[in-house]
Amino acid sequence: MQTIGVQKGYKPEQPIHFSHELHAGTYKINCQYCHSGAYKSKNASIPSANVCMNCHSYVKPESPEIQKIYKALDFDPATRTYGKNQKPIQWVRIHNLPDFAYFNHSQHVKVAGVKCQKCHGPIETMKEVAQHSDLTMGWCVNCHRETEVNSKGNAYYDNIIAKHEAIKKGVKITAAEMGGIECAKCHY
Repeated sequence: MQTIGVQKGYKPEQPIHFSHELHAGTYKINCQYCHSGAYKSKNASIPSANVCMNCHSYVKPESPEIQKIYKALDFDPATRTYGKNQKPIQWVRIHNLPDFAYFNHSQHVKVAGVKCQKCHGPIETMKEVAQHSDLTMGWCVNCHRETEVNSKGNAYYDNIIAKHEAIKKGVKITAAEMGGIECAKCHY
């Protein structure tokens, strides 16, 4: 089995210890509150520190980890003001695809309705995020072979009359049958 470039289990140390278990699990904050790009763009996006401040300008200001956010934003909690010496938090990317592979979060999240956990695993139970899935070409192709396409109310599929007729007859239509394993879908 080829494992070059496979980072399953990769769990780098982050500059701020952020618990998805607490935020997504205990507090049930929707993934897209912080990763808003997942619904509308190619990238899920790493949230800016300002997203953290929506809560943490008041919640747990005494926490050493929250203090790191304040330092990055040059925020003074006593005066509730931001200084001019702001710096981005240097988060370490966990989920990496090769440069030649194309993946669009919104196509999977918005159009296909794929839940974050399908690829990222039980994120709501992770104190520290690790890469859950292989994210290899074979892993993606297998998902496309197995995942049934929901065409109801989706204008993207309006012109695929033959497939619609098959759907009406109860035939399972997979992403692979819709071109989901064509090389150019992911490689450019």
